Amino acid sequence: MKKHFKEYEELCFTDDYMFCMILTTRLDLCKELLELILDIKIRKVEIAEQQKNVDITYDGKGVRFDVYVDDAENTVYDIEMQTTRQKDLPKRTRYYQGMIDLNLIQKGMRYSELKKSYVIFICLEDVFGKNLPVYTFNYICEQDYSVRLGDEATKVIVNAAGSRNGLSEDMCSFLDFLSKKETNSNLEVRLLWINIQKLNIFLNKIEMKKML
Repeated sequence: MKKHFKEYEELCFTDDYMFCMILTTRLDLCKELLELILDIKIRKVEIAEQQKNVDITYDGKGVRFDVYVDDAENTVYDIEMQTTRQKDLPKRTRYYQGMIDLNLIQKGMRYSELKKSYVIFICLEDVFGKNLPVYTFNYICEQDYSVRLGDEATKVIVNAAGSRNGLSEDMCSFLDFLSKKETNSNLEVRLLWINIQKLNIFLNKIEMKKML
C-alpha cells in the first residue's frame, strides 16, 4: 500500500514533524507541557535535540527520539507522539529506556551517575483499555508494594481518549486539544497559534521562491 504524505498545510500538532518542530523550537512550551503532564515544577529546560538518533551497534536496532530534553536538575525527558494504537508500545518504552541509559553512561562511569529519566508517550487511543487519562509506571516490589526499586526511570502513557474525571482544567483542555475538540486553554491556544505561524512562514517562503 502506498504511504500517504500530508501536505504541509494539512499538518497539525499531533503530526510527527509539527510536534517535533514546535516543542524543540519553543522550549518554554516544552517545559510547560512537561509540567502539565507530570504535575511537577521544572526550573529550566536547557537542552533540546530534535529527533535524536541513538545507534549502539552498526547492525542493531536504533531509535529516533521525537523530543529529547534535559533540565537543570539532572533529569532527561523523552516525549513521543503516538497517533495509532500499537500493542507493542509497552516493550517499546522498555527499549527506549534502555537506549537512553546506554546513551547517558560511558565506560568507567558509576551507575549512580545515570540521570533520572522520563519516557513519555502521548497517545490518541487507550493502550490498556482502562479509560485512565494518564498511566504512570515505576518499579515496585510485588511482595511488598511499599518497597520501590528506586531506579528513577519513569514511564508515562498519556491517553487522550481517557476519562477527564479528577483532572485539572488545563489537562482536560490539553486532552481535548489532542482529540481535536474545541478548547480555550492558554497553552492549547498558544500551541495552535504557533502551529499556524510555522505554516504561514513555510508558505510565504514557497511564494517567495515562485517569484524569483
